[in-house]
Amino acid sequence: MQRSGIIERVQKPTDWVSPLVIVRKKDGKIRVCMDPRSINECIQREHYQMPRREDIEAELAGAKYFTLLDARAGFHQVPLDDSTATICTFGTPFGRYRFLRLPFGISSAPEVFQKILSEIFDGCEGVRVYIDDILIWGSSKEEHDARLRKVLQVAEKAGLTFNAEKCKVGVTEIKFLGDVISHYGIKPNPALTQSLRETPCPTDKAAVHRMLGVANYFSKYLPNLAERTTLLRSLIKKDSVFEWTENHASEWRMICDMLSSAPLLAIFNPARETKIVADASKNGLGAALLQRHGENWRPVAYASRVMASSEQRYSQIEKEALGVTFGCEKFHHFVYGRKTVIETDHRPLLGVAAKGISDMPPRLQRFFLRLMAYDFELQYVPGKKFFLADMLSRAPRTVTKDYSDDTEDVEVHAVAVMSTLVRLQPRHVE
Repeated sequence: MQRSGIIERVQKPTDWVSPLVIVRKKDGKIRVCMDPRSINECIQREHYQMPRREDIEAELAGAKYFTLLDARAGFHQVPLDDSTATICTFGTPFGRYRFLRLPFGISSAPEVFQKILSEIFDGCEGVRVYIDDILIWGSSKEEHDARLRKVLQVAEKAGLTFNAEKCKVGVTEIKFLGDVISHYGIKPNPALTQSLRETPCPTDKAAVHRMLGVANYFSKYLPNLAERTTLLRSLIKKDSVFEWTENHASEWRMICDMLSSAPLLAIFNPARETKIVADASKNGLGAALLQRHGENWRPVAYASRVMASSEQRYSQIEKEALGVTFGCEKFHHFVYGRKTVIETDHRPLLGVAAKGISDMPPRLQRFFLRLMAYDFELQYVPGKKFFLADMLSRAPRTVTKDYSDDTEDVEVHAVAVMSTLVRLQPRHVE
């Protein structure tokens, strides 16, 4: 690392000295790191916006060819100025050294690297960056190859190098952020779903939090996820006593089974006819985003959440209105500004929707005021033809115990969840 210009020896006194950390890689090599927790406590982060997986995948409509480039030792390609390098001093049995390049473990490192690479490739079409992964796509081989050549030219000019062993070039199916993407649609990475199935039984609430976080990351594949994880979520309540039982294990296996057999999700295409199917049960809300493909409707994503205890006391029509509002707001980045059909199996809701806002009860007024931001047509579909009912019947809930006092919906930031997914993958990003 010293010969490569990543670190250098420090002779003069410094205000900062972090402990040395040695990490063994999966290939048997070692990685020299430092423990920067004291530094992280003092960092003033820019909080650069990380891209959302859904936003990236929404741009892939019509793509048939893909390339995924991996930036070699990504963070180490970012030089540090002298004062920052001094802060990144660490102690070893052989003396003190400091990083001249961005080290692993700094809390702002992912967003710093994300910003740099996003700015480098900002002028390239059909390219999106997620930290050290550069995804390139095209609707034809010629378009893909032209975009790839442009990216390589820009990378060469910027001095950015790639890890050839990890790059996938010109393929028709690509693994990206836990998904397998192709022209036909999106599905969960089978290697990850198998790793989830082999997850050891949790021994504390923190482990259950991580499990629920990963499940929530894949929630777009899982209809009615919120109600299917009531037992697991009951374990992480502040006043609960942790005790992992066969019922909890069965609920987790059910989630893994659903992921393993999840239908191929369509890639969202703004040009296609779009609809939201929304439903409300006793304790939860569910929604599905679908698009027309010929004579059929294909799912793009699912969403669900548990109702708060106050919401569970709503009348059924209020719950159904809440479900419609939840569906629109959950899929906001897909449907905002687009004509969208919303299907419900609750006929009285159409009668209320036909009234003026001033003629509605106060709670329904609030829901429909939120819905005024969307261009939608509410349609009634009988229960036996209702899409969500069909999906839920194919994955029936096996847990019958009532946890109607549950109030929490699991919300986990994608960046945080990816750290768990990296540990589960057969190989991890270097």
